[in-house]
Amino acid sequence: MKKDSTKYPLLIVLICWMFTIPQCSKKSDGPPPSPPTPPALTSVEPTIDIIGDPVTLHGTNLTDADGISFNSVAGKVISATSTQITTVVPPGATIGANQITVHTSAGESNQIAFTVAPIPANIDSLPPFIMKTIPTSNFTDYPVLIFGNNLSGVISLTFSAATVSKNAVIYTNNHTCVTATVPKDLPTGNVTITLVTVKGTYTKDFQILGAAPSGVTPVNFSIITIPPPDFVPSISNEWTCGTFQADSNNDSTFFDIKLQDPSGNSYVTGVFKYHFNKTKSYNDLNYVEFTNSNTGETKAGLFSSKFNNPCTLRMVLISSKTGLVDTCTFDNSDNVGGACEN
Repeated sequence: MKKDSTKYPLLIVLICWMFTIPQCSKKSDGPPPSPPTPPALTSVEPTIDIIGDPVTLHGTNLTDADGISFNSVAGKVISATSTQITTVVPPGATIGANQITVHTSAGESNQIAFTVAPIPANIDSLPPFIMKTIPTSNFTDYPVLIFGNNLSGVISLTFSAATVSKNAVIYTNNHTCVTATVPKDLPTGNVTITLVTVKGTYTKDFQILGAAPSGVTPVNFSIITIPPPDFVPSISNEWTCGTFQADSNNDSTFFDIKLQDPSGNSYVTGVFKYHFNKTKSYNDLNYVEFTNSNTGETKAGLFSSKFNNPCTLRMVLISSKTGLVDTCTFDNSDNVGGACEN
């Protein structure tokens, strides 16, 4: 018997609809969007500074930075691009080692090291100026003496080559003189010394001779103790390294009476300057420099004393020839009123 196919038209249509509509409505979507990339810090300039001074951070994905912190202290984003942020060291930042982080809507960056320096007790009114270094070249880990003006209150002293920059250890500094040690791990060749004070920055070329020779242990300027304010201007006696003649201006001469030419003229001569700033209770001048005209060697350094009322005074000197530090002494026992300290 012949079947009547017209009895099930609605059922057939319904079955076709069920199998075809979902296939038609299915969309061909691409991969889901990638999450935003968190910020990343690569460097900071400078690496050391005081509260209130500007700092520049370099990195990637920094455009929408909405927060910055020095350890746990919040800083302020002054300006931001995709690769650079300008901020300032915030009030209340920890003096010493800090870790800087940046926050954006994508998350938090890695940490980058920064040092917050204390505000110097003694600040000159003008930007720094470096006249010369003694010596002009030296090995790493050897001492260097920096002469100039407005060098009080140094915030940082760095030695920079093309691919590396190192902070130097500063032992003493005043208006005209800084004593330091050439940082380790610097490559042989030309470097730039960068000296930063509250008032500005100055750079000077220097030559690295390489790593210190084995078997030689140089003495650095850590042996210096700033002497009492009044002992140098009164000295006109013979030291183990020569004789000083002081005048009322504290701008005085040095000569070595033991080293004289046939005519009786000393061929080791120089100058020393010393001044105590009573307002600041600060030795803002303290250096000596003298040259042997026969050998061309210059020695320069500072007066030093371990005690406020010393029996024996010292002068700590660096040689332009060897780059090493040595000392000479003066027995002050007969010139100090009352008991003196050894």
